[in-house]
Amino acid sequence: MNIKEIISSGMLELYVMGLASQQEIREVEAWAKQYPEIAAEINAIASGLESYAQAHAIAPDASVKEKILAKIKDETVKPFTRDNGDVETAKVYSISPAWKYAAAASIILLVGSLIFNYTWYKKYDTANKDLQLAQTELQQQKELAQSMDTAMQVMGDMNARTVAAKSIDSTVNMEARIYWMTNTSEVYIDPSNLPKAPAGKQYEFWAIVDGAPVNGGIIAEVNGKKVRLQKMKSFGKAQAFAISLEDAGPAKTKPDKVMAAGNI
Repeated sequence: MNIKEIISSGMLELYVMGLASQQEIREVEAWAKQYPEIAAEINAIASGLESYAQAHAIAPDASVKEKILAKIKDETVKPFTRDNGDVETAKVYSISPAWKYAAAASIILLVGSLIFNYTWYKKYDTANKDLQLAQTELQQQKELAQSMDTAMQVMGDMNARTVAAKSIDSTVNMEARIYWMTNTSEVYIDPSNLPKAPAGKQYEFWAIVDGAPVNGGIIAEVNGKKVRLQKMKSFGKAQAFAISLEDAGPAKTKPDKVMAAGNI
């Protein structure tokens, strides 16, 4: 079994509670020596069971104490002879076998309940985490597929006019491809070749309309590992497009530092 199978098998819980067979004990102790993760899980189970027991401890009813004291008073006296020959009496207290069996049964039920609840909680928690991880990965794959489908449609559209926004500073290697749909005035940008924005900064998209910059929105995602187009604000007409680097926050009304630009 691998580490995940060992943890979900329930043997570690039996080992911690002292209910494992000798063969299971040897196996668990061998695993703990071989895998630090198993040793850590054993410590976590022990701590978890202790916390669970303390959290669900139930104080006995006051009548229990009275019954025990009454039973102690109901004592018998038996004589015994000392080594020197003197005969004395000693108090002998008896406890009904029914009380012994009831106490043993209660302990067994409590231990069994703790093992059952904790084991199934661990299995449920593991399964729930695996499900959440799978759902997250599935959503990411769906978003990637949708973005790729959009990119293919835009790139293959006969009405798409491509504009390459290239770095203004020759020492900085950055560029972005912009797709301007001449029939609808929609604008898309492929930011995959933009470097990661510094901490506290963000890229913003601009169109030069009648010689003045007009903000087209914040470029929200920059990831060179995925093909992704981001739809920006539409413009009825424009002479050029630009990308600026701004302080993080709401979109600006004027660009602070233009990093790349491209004429239509």
